[in-house]
Amino acid sequence: MAGRRVTAAEVAERLREEKHVLVVSHESPDGDALGCLTAFSLMCERLGVPYVAYVPGDAPFPAEYQFLPRLHDVVRGTPPAVGPETTVYMLDCASLARGGCQLFGEGITLVTIDHHQDNPGNAELNLIDPKAASTTAILFGIFRAGHFAIDVQVGASLYVGLVTDTGRFQFSNTDPRAHRMAADLQELGVDVAAIAAQVYESVPPAKLRLLGRALEHMRFEHRGLIVTSWLREADFAETGADPSHSEGIIDTLRTARGATLAVLARESIKGDGLETKVSLRCTDGRVDVAALAALKGGGGHKQAAGFTTTGDVIEVLRWTEQQLQRAL
Repeated sequence: MAGRRVTAAEVAERLREEKHVLVVSHESPDGDALGCLTAFSLMCERLGVPYVAYVPGDAPFPAEYQFLPRLHDVVRGTPPAVGPETTVYMLDCASLARGGCQLFGEGITLVTIDHHQDNPGNAELNLIDPKAASTTAILFGIFRAGHFAIDVQVGASLYVGLVTDTGRFQFSNTDPRAHRMAADLQELGVDVAAIAAQVYESVPPAKLRLLGRALEHMRFEHRGLIVTSWLREADFAETGADPSHSEGIIDTLRTARGATLAVLARESIKGDGLETKVSLRCTDGRVDVAALAALKGGGGHKQAAGFTTTGDVIEVLRWTEQQLQRAL
C-alpha cells in the first residue's frame, strides 16, 4: 500500500525535530548509496540528531569509497533495534526488502528518499524523484530547503553520489540541475579532483585482475548489440578479489563499440546453493532493463538495473540474453 508523498521542505522540517534516526541504504551499496548514507549521517551530527547507520549484508564496501567519513561506524549484518521514537530513513533503495525493512519490526515510521523509477512509494512518507540525477541530488534539495549548512565533508559525500550515478556526467540523466549542483558544491570547497582520484584512479590490483577475467569472458551476441560477461567464484578466489571489486565492471562493458546492451553475471555461493547477481545496462534506452530485472524480483532504472536469482551463472546469463533479444 502506497504511503504519502512529501516535499523536500517537509522532510527537512521533520529531520530537524527527530529524536533518533536509523539511516539505511541497500545491500551491495554503490557510490550514490554510500554518498547518501554518509552525507545524511554527517547532517544528523550537525543538527544534533542521534543516529545509527545500517547497510544489510557483510561484504566489504568498495575500496574506492573507503575515504568517505563514518563508514567504519556503519552497522552490518543483523540490524540494530528500532525504538518507538526512531524514524527509519531509507535512502537510494527502491525495494524495502533490499534495505532489510522486514527485520525492523512493526510500527516503525519509515521515510523513503529515492530516485528509482520503479519505487512504489510503500513507506509511510515518500520523497521520490525519478528525474533526479542521483539520490544525493534529492538530499541536496532537502538540505537546501531546510537551510542546513552544507560543509565540505557533507558536500563531498553528496558529490560522490552525483558523479558516480551520472557516470562522470556522461550518462543521459546528466541534466542542467546536475551541473548546477556540482558547481554549487565546488564553490562550497569540495575538491572534485581529489574525489576523482579516490574514486577512479586508486584501483586495487585485485580489482584490475578481476576486470581482466571479465574481459576474457566477454562475448558479443545478436549482431554485436549485446555484450555479455560472467564471473565465477573461482575468478574471485584466483585474483584475490572480493565481491565489492566487481563494482563498475558493467560500466566498462557498456563502452564496447556497437553494443547497446551490457550484461554482467556474477556467481556466489549462498548456503548450499548458487546465487547469481546480474547487472544490466542499456546505452540508448531502446530496452527498459528495469522491466526485465523486475521479472526476477529486481529493479532499477530504465537504462541501469539488476537482479539476484538462484542458479548457475551461465544458465542465468543465457536466460537474460534471450529476454534481451526478444526486447530488441
